[in-house]
Amino acid sequence: IISVSQNDTGNWCQCEQCKALDDAEGSPAASLLKFVNAIAEDIEKDYPNVRLDTLAYQYTRKPPKTIRPRKNVIIRLCSIECCFAHPLAECTSQENRRFRDDIIAWQPIAPLLYIWDYTPNFANYQQPFPNWEALQMNVQFFVEHGVKGLFEQGNYSPGGYGEMGPLRAYLLAKLLWNPKTNMQKHFSEFLNAYYGQAAPHIRSYLEILEQQVRDGKTHAHIFDSPKAAYLNDAFLRNATQILEQAEQAAEN
Repeated sequence: IISVSQNDTGNWCQCEQCKALDDAEGSPAASLLKFVNAIAEDIEKDYPNVRLDTLAYQYTRKPPKTIRPRKNVIIRLCSIECCFAHPLAECTSQENRRFRDDIIAWQPIAPLLYIWDYTPNFANYQQPFPNWEALQMNVQFFVEHGVKGLFEQGNYSPGGYGEMGPLRAYLLAKLLWNPKTNMQKHFSEFLNAYYGQAAPHIRSYLEILEQQVRDGKTHAHIFDSPKAAYLNDAFLRNATQILEQAEQAAEN
């Protein structure tokens, strides 16, 4: 797989030719996909086993009206704007409704539909992020909509991982193997093996974090600040107390 994608920016070509095509097709994805298709057609002659991966990301997330990806082109849809506190299939936020519309639109026209998904907070990587109860339903949502490949981004560029990174990586690996797997079993398995005597306290900490978003109205996005509603004073006091108990339980 070779990636030929737009830059990570909100700006796209406004030249007369590209703009005319994008306007006619109803999306800036049109000029990008026409470009990628041309490369894919040429590469296919010499390298029929190579696939070209291109992002459906921010301004290109909406598919064009008539231009279709070639059979050797992967469309990788990105969920960057979404709320991750609640399952994509159910969340009432405007961002998630738009994402549902886009994946439904791509599904019948992109046989090689992949996803670029996000798992920690990208503004503050170690900040608590309440997406635990949505992980399994989101993977199942992707499967139900014809997704063939799923990338879960949990690391930050200089190295290391986001908040509770090892646990998320373990659970997501289990989900990618079997989207219907028993998540509570794997939660317990990991917490007991990784945290030992502190495991019950870590579970309590994750439980009170999830409580902050269960009303369905408090959303979580990957660029939330430390002032996010789910990081309220009461949660922070309780979380600090629980984590101190965890530290004492894990002593030596």
